[in-house]
Amino acid sequence: MRQVNSEKRFVNSEKRFKAICAVIMILFAAFCVLPFILMISASITEESALMNFGYKFIPKKLSFDAYKYLWAKRETIGRAYYITIIVTLIGTTLNVIITSMFAYPLSRTDFKPRHFFAFFIFFTMLFNGGMTASYIIWTQFFHIKNTIWALLLPNYLMSGMNVLLVRNYYVGSIPTSILEAARIDGASEMKIYRRVLLPLSKPVIITVAMFAGMAYWNDWSNAMYYITNQKLYSINAYLNNLQNNIKLLSMQSSMTEGINLQGLSLPTIGARMAIAMIAVLPVLVIFPFIQAELIKGVVIGGVKG
Repeated sequence: MRQVNSEKRFVNSEKRFKAICAVIMILFAAFCVLPFILMISASITEESALMNFGYKFIPKKLSFDAYKYLWAKRETIGRAYYITIIVTLIGTTLNVIITSMFAYPLSRTDFKPRHFFAFFIFFTMLFNGGMTASYIIWTQFFHIKNTIWALLLPNYLMSGMNVLLVRNYYVGSIPTSILEAARIDGASEMKIYRRVLLPLSKPVIITVAMFAGMAYWNDWSNAMYYITNQKLYSINAYLNNLQNNIKLLSMQSSMTEGINLQGLSLPTIGARMAIAMIAVLPVLVIFPFIQAELIKGVVIGGVKG
């Protein structure tokens, strides 16, 4: 009887624990979702209602002036989207290749200088030369200003954290016996990397690609420092510039690029929310499809080191 009672208490306590965890997770999910709902609501609320009543989950008065304003700039925004997609695809591909190739020798126990290079990578995560030194090097020596390379090379081409993450995955998840068997069969190191290592590293590769892709997609600082030609603006750089100047544009009776906006009140607060929606929408669409692999890559790659 005593054992049955103890089992019942254990079952009841486990149910209470699961219920508490479920409530906590629901609250966390609500905290994540509610800002997006508020952002959508504010983007379709009339400017005067936002000024008088503030942000509301249910719009006081519907207005699509913010999206009409952005639609009027569709050619410029479309070009910015095109540049962002190209930069994100190329930058993410280069980042994954460089990161995975750098991590491979660091995972090999027979590579003697691996500790030195691992420390070198870790050191770059703590210290850097500063923005002034970086700007001088990139503009005076590499001459990337006002070129597409300014959006690709600085800051995001390789991350020390990603290198260590991939190295830990190689060490903890890929048996050395597989690599030795491939080497005995006459495979070169490059062939082992392409035919053995990469196919077995799908979770961590997707994770690194997601991190790199998010960094390139959300970047606006490189354009702010190295780009003065607006035709080379990425979507976030363009929208950030648009947001900073939208109050000035609202005082004009017509927009740039020869488009007449007479009768359309240019939004300010609502436009910021519409800008945020445009910038975040592709990420929201892509993320659910790679969520499982992303979590798996982070968990496995972050356990050992």
